[in-house]
Amino acid sequence: MDEWGEPLMLLPPEEEVPFTVEILTDPEDWQLMKLQNGFLGEIGEEPMTEEKQERLKQAIRDGSITCFLARRGSRAVGMCNIARCFSAFSCVDTGVFSECFIEPVFRGKGIACMLANAAQVWCKENGVAGVTVCCAPCDEQMYQSLGFTTRLGTTFSHLM
Repeated sequence: MDEWGEPLMLLPPEEEVPFTVEILTDPEDWQLMKLQNGFLGEIGEEPMTEEKQERLKQAIRDGSITCFLARRGSRAVGMCNIARCFSAFSCVDTGVFSECFIEPVFRGKGIACMLANAAQVWCKENGVAGVTVCCAPCDEQMYQSLGFTTRLGTTFSHLM
């Protein structure tokens, strides 16, 4: 569902159009919010408020996160983000891979692999030494298939 509660797409389009991945350069691109709200809806969360949308846009402008969009022609059909952070343990920048979402009708076409590969290449090119992901047990197999195979222990969170 998008921010208006409408389905993103119910049936896959018949014509073949190649998928591409690019770094989002315009945080004002409405398609980002459509995908973000689709992701939130799928995990049972409320759509982004205007305040959260502005914070996300600012994080992209500031370089706190790098957003990757998968497109089918000019239409964004998938996304993922890398949040850059410094590791005092290894004294290098690391990244957190998050919000990997593909519109349901486009799943199973290798788009998640394209997004993960683009994010990993970007990390190597930008001095990010490693990328981690936190996920629910139901998503572990998917992330392992995307190359996240090193177990680092259990993740805990303290939510404010």
